[in-house]
Amino acid sequence: MAVSDHKHAAEVARGSGGVAAIMRSHDWSHSPLGPPEGWPPAIRPVVSLMLKSRFPMFVAWGPSQAIIYNDAYADILGSKHAGMLGRPFREVWPEFWPDMAPLLAAAMAGQTIYRQNLPLLLNREGYPEPAWFTFSYSPVEDEQDQVVGMFCVVADTTTQVLDERRQRFQIELDSAQAQLTDLRAIMATTSAALGRHLGASRVGFSEMSEDGETIFCRACFAEGVAPILGTSRLSSHGPDAVARQAAGFTEVASDVEADPAQVHATWRALQTRAYVSVPRVRDGRLQASLYVNFREVHHWTPGEIALIEDVASRTWAAVDRARAVAALRESESRFRALVTAGGYTVYRMSPDWREMLYLESDSFLLDAPSPTTTWMDTYLHPDDRDEIAAAIGKAIATKSLFDMEHRVRLADGSFGWTHSRAVPVVDDAGHITEWFGAAHDVTGRKRNEQALQRLTAELEDRVADALQERQMALAQVHEMQKMETIGQLTGGVAHDFNNLLTPIVGALELLATRLEGDGRAQHLAAGGLQAAERARVLIHRLLAFSRRQHLAPRPIDVGKLTEGVVDMVSRTVGPQIRVRMECMADLPAVMVDPNQLELALLNLAVNARDAMPEGGELVVGAVEEAGPARSQLKEGRFVRFFVSDTGTGMDGDTARLAIEPFFTTKGLGRGTGLGLSSVHGLAVQSGGDLALESVPGAGTTVHLWLPVSPVPLESAGEAVADTPIRCIRSAVVLLVDDEELVREGTAEMLLHGGYKVVQVASGYEALRKVTEGLVFDALVTDFAMPGMSGADVAREVRKLRPGLPTLLVTGYAQLSQAETGDLPRLAKPFRQCDLMGTLARLLDEGTGRPTDLALRRQVG
Repeated sequence: MAVSDHKHAAEVARGSGGVAAIMRSHDWSHSPLGPPEGWPPAIRPVVSLMLKSRFPMFVAWGPSQAIIYNDAYADILGSKHAGMLGRPFREVWPEFWPDMAPLLAAAMAGQTIYRQNLPLLLNREGYPEPAWFTFSYSPVEDEQDQVVGMFCVVADTTTQVLDERRQRFQIELDSAQAQLTDLRAIMATTSAALGRHLGASRVGFSEMSEDGETIFCRACFAEGVAPILGTSRLSSHGPDAVARQAAGFTEVASDVEADPAQVHATWRALQTRAYVSVPRVRDGRLQASLYVNFREVHHWTPGEIALIEDVASRTWAAVDRARAVAALRESESRFRALVTAGGYTVYRMSPDWREMLYLESDSFLLDAPSPTTTWMDTYLHPDDRDEIAAAIGKAIATKSLFDMEHRVRLADGSFGWTHSRAVPVVDDAGHITEWFGAAHDVTGRKRNEQALQRLTAELEDRVADALQERQMALAQVHEMQKMETIGQLTGGVAHDFNNLLTPIVGALELLATRLEGDGRAQHLAAGGLQAAERARVLIHRLLAFSRRQHLAPRPIDVGKLTEGVVDMVSRTVGPQIRVRMECMADLPAVMVDPNQLELALLNLAVNARDAMPEGGELVVGAVEEAGPARSQLKEGRFVRFFVSDTGTGMDGDTARLAIEPFFTTKGLGRGTGLGLSSVHGLAVQSGGDLALESVPGAGTTVHLWLPVSPVPLESAGEAVADTPIRCIRSAVVLLVDDEELVREGTAEMLLHGGYKVVQVASGYEALRKVTEGLVFDALVTDFAMPGMSGADVAREVRKLRPGLPTLLVTGYAQLSQAETGDLPRLAKPFRQCDLMGTLARLLDEGTGRPTDLALRRQVG
């Protein structure tokens, strides 16, 4: 390491800690970080802060995520610490890299990551060990605000997590043991609970015979191995192990095969590689043991050993109590009552419990060596006295055991909890002469249970919140998927349907023209055109609902448009319905397609009319609102249109379904179920929203929010009036369409209008004719064709004929400028006047200047 490197390292690694000292002399040439002189300025304050902290921290820097850490984090690394400074994170912790890589990537992408009590399987001492950590990953930015590293603050919560689990286990085990009186049931229940808690292959209790040579196995839990039951010889475990246990020492082996003092054949026969055996020595003799076996090598933690020893102690105490109860049943009543209570805080009560005759508490409660009749006031919590009195009365009436947990005043004056038991002592006549009882201090257990209950309640609340969030997210995803599916369906249907309608409309118009003297033929043609128009409007509503119709938004005078709608509605709804307008004065312009908005308001007005068969009042109006509190709307200014009626109204379920496609409350054949859904589609596609308010029998109000136009109305310019439709009879039109029926129908329209037409069925055929020298004045091409789209045809033709007037005909409702190449468009289905007028304007302009010529004819 060069002298300059040491100098720069000393500047960065200031501090008296061990890691700082290592950094100053470390050879950084093999680290992805490189020499300290090349370290970016952004890393220096982070490293300085980290080295001075006593809390575990590290920095992961650069694309390789090489880590630098402090002394506290070195303790977490364990034996890895020696060679990990400056190495990539994945080399430091390869054992859980797949789990942490996404979190590091998110932090390096600028996110702050926090995890609490995350379980990991570490290998820092040569063997895997479970651990839990709470940590925070924070991105570190350089002077250009670019994320160049990640800073982590971490806490090893393994002890806390294991302590909480151990505490819950002990509480549950105490509760289970307290319900049992049979010796084998106590040992079997304890063995199974401890085995499952530790994940052991075998847990059991054994007792020694009087001769000290034979082992009796009374209960055994086994998972994946055979249980040990019956008898065996103590000497089969070797003299050293027997001597240690006889001396009262807990026997611990992480790998019996690595210990030459172990009898390997015995353990192999038992399929055991690791074990703990806790002896019970009484009066200098080994009486029993609790053993825990693992089939594979297991590195015991101090917490596991302490837990096993605690379980052994508790179980033998429970076993002793059970044995005492069984023995006392055969003894005199007073001795049996005293021992049955467990020998803790001992008390005696009068037959009716009015007087406490004696209490010796051993510092748990205040002693009462002389009789007292105020014991309830002295010892019991005021809120528990009625319940305790009721339990006492029941025990007296039935001459049965009094057994209850309740609050009690402790010796220091505070309130705690006790588990109190008392048995009646009866004379030969069966009369109760007194009660003998014992009370056990369970304050610690009850407080632990209460803490666990609070924790459980908190976890339940968190789970409930998470489930609610998940359900809301799923509902949103479902709605998006539904809209996307319907949008794709309607887009395809619209294209095919518009293709079919185009020749139908053209043929009907031509027939009507050629049969001018035939009144019946004219009537039939007009009916056909009306039906085709209704079909076109239906397709338009589907596209509006799916938010795929082509819109031409511009600033709109709200008052003028609303006044026109109200005037039209007033003339059509009939005299039994009163129509009035409520518009705020000086409303700002809104940005929307005026034809679509007018159609939407007319749809709402028609729905309102249908909801008032007996007459009523219909109000159409608009007000300005600054940022309504609705999740679908962005912040900003909006104009809220509303259509209100005094009709039949809807219940909640009907109102929720009202904007669904094809849902209608009208009779068969009277509604498509697309009117309200198409209004909703227009609102969302225009940057607004829609809502319903309805009460059965009290009417309905539909609210429609639209954004205020950023362009003032007076700056938007006036719409250019349509010029009279005319045709240029000498012009030659190259017509391209792969659909023969549509192509021939379009050609007939052009021919009837005086144009000369050259028809081709594909883009390739069109290019061939152009290269062969075809002379023509305008190009009319379909957009969707196999092999080569209409936009591709136009682009290639205009390379050969720059400035050629070109018209793109399409049945798709929504095409981007990138797809159409900014070409003039005419939407299918079109009428002859639309085609002739559009083509005449393009030929007049000469250059085919890009503009949207799609026809938008709206009907009520």
